[in-house]
Formats: sequence, structure tokens, C-alpha cells
Amino acid sequence: MRRCFFVCAIFLAVASLVACTTMPLTPPAIPAMPAGGNALAAYFSLNGRISVRVNDKVDSGQIRWQRNADGERIGIYSPLGTQVAELISNKRTRMVTLRQGNETSTAASVAELTQSMLGVALDLDRMAEWVQGAGLRENEIADMTLGNGEIWRVTAERYVVNGQYRFASRVTAANGDIMVRLVIDEWTPQ
Repeated sequence: MRRCFFVCAIFLAVASLVACTTMPLTPPAIPAMPAGGNALAAYFSLNGRISVRVNDKVDSGQIRWQRNADGERIGIYSPLGTQVAELISNKRTRMVTLRQGNETSTAASVAELTQSMLGVALDLDRMAEWVQGAGLRENEIADMTLGNGEIWRVTAERYVVNGQYRFASRVTAANGDIMVRLVIDEWTPQ
């Protein structure tokens, strides 16, 4: 039961972080992307950590995400490195699979799968943009609105420039008693 809560909390947290859309902003005086870091990588690999606090309960783990021309593979691991769940999106077959131990769920899209399991449609394209700081200014809180009208307070911190790309070392999102932190230890464009 605890493992199921952990997996659901992590995927809900990721969905919350990435299913947001920005509210209209006035153009910033300082560019949102630093010089030399103005492109978004279509394909990349990411290793990091994620924590989710709901009221006084905190769960954390590791996340490994690989995105290439064939699709996506997101692994969720316990803090000690044991795999808890894996989400695989295959562009050729147009199928998405979520594996949790001996249980497997499939759907036609990530959004469909996460909507049925978590009640939130996960948008991996949006997540890829957020990790790369698209539309977010470093160390500034931005009010972001989910598709259901919820407003989350989001911060991207410690941008790292990698050639023509950049990524945020930490993304934090909060709404009421929920706080989600994604710490990116390694991000490599493909």
C-alpha cells in the first residue's frame, strides 16, 4: 500500500509540475534564457531526485528520464535506488506502459494513462520545457495555472548552461499543503 501511495504521489507530483500553463506575462526586462542557452533540446537524458510533501507526509525518490526519437522512459526509484515504477512511451506503437512491480497498465497516451490513474493528464512535452526553464525566470516565483484552474507557485533555480541549452537544477511547485521539488543532478542533450 505504501509503495502504491509513493508511486501515485510521485507521478501526481510530476503531473502537477508539468501540466501547468503560464498566465500571460509582460515581457521581462531581462531575457528568460541566458546568452548561449536559448534552444530547447528535443531529446535528452535526466537523472535527479524528487520529493513530494502533502501536509506533514513526505515521500522522496530518484528519477531517471530518457527522451529520444523512439519515445520516453521514466524510471522512479526509492531513495536507495530500487526501481519502484517505470513509464514507457513508444512512438512507433503509440502505446504507453506503466509497470509497478508485477502490475502493468497500458494506454494510447501518457495523458490518458495518468488521467485514468491519477486524475491529472501528464504532459511530457511541457515537463521537458520546464526542466529546461522555458518561460521561467531564475529564482523568481511564477504563478502557473493548471488546466483545471488551480494556481501553483513555481520556482526554477540554479540554471546550468550546457552549450546552446540550459536546465534548472531545481524546480519547486507549491499549492496549499502540497509541495513538489525536482532536483536535477544530471541533464544531457542528445
